[in-house]
Amino acid sequence: MLSAKDANTIIAFLSAAYNAIQDPEARAEFHRLANELRKASGQPEE
Repeated sequence: MLSAKDANTIIAFLSAAYNAIQDPEARAEFHRLANELRKASGQPEE
């Protein structure tokens, strides 16, 4: 299982990319990936 700390570190990296791009499809994919990391680390989805 992925630790919440590690997942949140990766999510922070994804967040930077999410905020740097305006394409809705790309933003949706970054959001999906972040939620997959949350699920893998036992955190609730957002």
